[in-house]
Amino acid sequence: MASLARQLWTGPLDDPAAPGQAFGARLAGLDYGPALTELRVLAGFGLPVDLRAAQARWPWSIDLGLLIAQIEGDTSPLAAAVRAQNRRFGTLAWTLWTQAQPEAALDTLSDLDPTSGSYADDCTRRAELLILSDLPADPTVDPIPGPRGTQLSLLQTWRREGAAALVRRATLEDAALPAHPPLWAWLIETLTQERDFDAARAALGSFALRCPDHPELTAQRIRLALESEATAQARALLDSLPNPDAPWRWPARRHVQHLRCLADEIAANPLPDYAPLRSGVEAALRLFPRNTMLQTLHLMARELTEDWDSFAHDLVTHPDPRAAAGAFLRLGLPDQALVALDRAPAALPDDAFRLRLRRAEALMRRGQLDAARTALGPVPIAAPLAADHAYWAAEIASAARDFPRAQAALAPAMATSPTRMGLRLTAARVAFLSGDAATAQAHLDRFRALKTAQLGQTPSFDLRDLIVADAVTGHPGPAQAARAFACATPVFVPDTGPPIPLTIAHYWEGPRSPALERSLRAWRTQFAQTVFDAATARAWLADHTDLAPLFDRLTQPATRADLFRVALIAQEGGVFTDLDEYPRAPVAPWLDQAAAVLVIEEGHGTLANNFLAARPGLALFTRLQTRIAQTLHQTDTPYAWWDTGPAQLSYVAHETPTTGLRFLTQAEYDARVSTNLPFAHKRGPGHWR
Repeated sequence: MASLARQLWTGPLDDPAAPGQAFGARLAGLDYGPALTELRVLAGFGLPVDLRAAQARWPWSIDLGLLIAQIEGDTSPLAAAVRAQNRRFGTLAWTLWTQAQPEAALDTLSDLDPTSGSYADDCTRRAELLILSDLPADPTVDPIPGPRGTQLSLLQTWRREGAAALVRRATLEDAALPAHPPLWAWLIETLTQERDFDAARAALGSFALRCPDHPELTAQRIRLALESEATAQARALLDSLPNPDAPWRWPARRHVQHLRCLADEIAANPLPDYAPLRSGVEAALRLFPRNTMLQTLHLMARELTEDWDSFAHDLVTHPDPRAAAGAFLRLGLPDQALVALDRAPAALPDDAFRLRLRRAEALMRRGQLDAARTALGPVPIAAPLAADHAYWAAEIASAARDFPRAQAALAPAMATSPTRMGLRLTAARVAFLSGDAATAQAHLDRFRALKTAQLGQTPSFDLRDLIVADAVTGHPGPAQAARAFACATPVFVPDTGPPIPLTIAHYWEGPRSPALERSLRAWRTQFAQTVFDAATARAWLADHTDLAPLFDRLTQPATRADLFRVALIAQEGGVFTDLDEYPRAPVAPWLDQAAAVLVIEEGHGTLANNFLAARPGLALFTRLQTRIAQTLHQTDTPYAWWDTGPAQLSYVAHETPTTGLRFLTQAEYDARVSTNLPFAHKRGPGHWR
């Protein structure tokens, strides 16, 4: 089997059926144990093999029945073997559960025989499934003893009361918790999922004291390093593991961690090449074709290396509709995401809820906020899921400018899941837009503390910090302007002046990825297109303005792009878009009878500069050009969003008469254009943020 694994690692087999056929030819002479081991390996590799022939020889085998259920989806041989032997009902129940048959799973465990050899294990499985179903414990069963019972008790606390209660229990009971690696692995992973890095590291320390030589300890150290963005530390730990030069011997989790680390290492390069990531994922998938984490990484690798139009075409038939829907959303295709979700099969309650979240997200990305709120549905019972629900409920309500509804959704979730960073950022934004700058600052302070715990160092100030700090001062500025736009979209008053030219310009420095080329093609179908780079933009500025020397001083592509776009729009007019904007419908109707078209961002209410449209010589943009130039002369380290981008645009537009200015809400913009797509360059230092 080792040689077969090595062959699969190097490339697809010439005849994938050959190993299974060879096994079938030897089956009659094999003993049960070696035969089962070989079948598990062949089936694990995804190679065709006649499982039914083996099951016919050993019809009593529960493990063969389980293998058939896992590979073929048919649980009847497993059920027959379990009932015939009156044991391992928990195995049958878990298999039914993973096949999205929760009622059948619980029914299997409803009347267990105390004389069965697996009675204790089956009772443990029943307790687990009741917890995962958010149902009360079975009063006829005593508490589950031992380490497994302790783990289930902690799981129940997390689901019923949330992460805060779990951390309290783990802290208070730390000294009494057993040296049981599965318990500690679950606890560390759960705390990391909740983004409580202080508690996760404390749990890792307790695990190390109890089991200092256990291999699971290294795996959890690697996980925490990756989640903490400590790539070098993760790589050093990975390199210390056995068989570094024989990846065909690695377990699936090691492949996942290596590939995550590799993706981060590639992203750190000035000119990243993700081809090695893709080849590594594809090799690992030949060994573990059913591993969902590897399948997710494969979608990511394809996104980073393929033309997005052809990738989208292939996603239509992807076997995992939920994964396909997520990929469609990343490609800026919410309509296709909804189609994928429509073909999703029946799912367990938790997974069905996650499908609701994905549907709500897709509808929100289409600009359909009411439909998104309806799709989100009621708050689930389990506290971790309720926190996920609260995030999206608040995002939808905030986009609709219903800040009381957003605050009502967030409050209970932040009490039960206080370390969820996304909840904190949404709460800060909602408080800012509600006019409560002090509360917004408090939420940001808490976020920075959580981020510091994750990274081990204090993060740099971001746009959120700058605009909230501006709001705290109470003086007229970008924060005041943004709040005004967010809370009351100016009414459009048509203008009879010259039309906005039907031309579009973009700015890009460096190589063009397949994703970027797709956006270029899409915009080219709507307008006469010009693409500028640093050299051509500088030449234009030298010919038309006195800004070329200022342009030369700027070291960031983002600030160069901002200065150039404002000068170009001020003089020539037309449309200017960033290339991570992807049009799904014509935008020319927005230009009709408008002197300019501006978008009010969903975030903090500032005016976006990733889409601008105006007639030539508009006073708004000539004033903005002057203000940005003055700002750049006064700072040696400009911050694009604040000094040259949305903050400055918002402030100037707020002081400008609105006749002829068409202001689009984020939902109106999203109905036609997908925004801020996750291009590959954003994963590394080439991204301005």
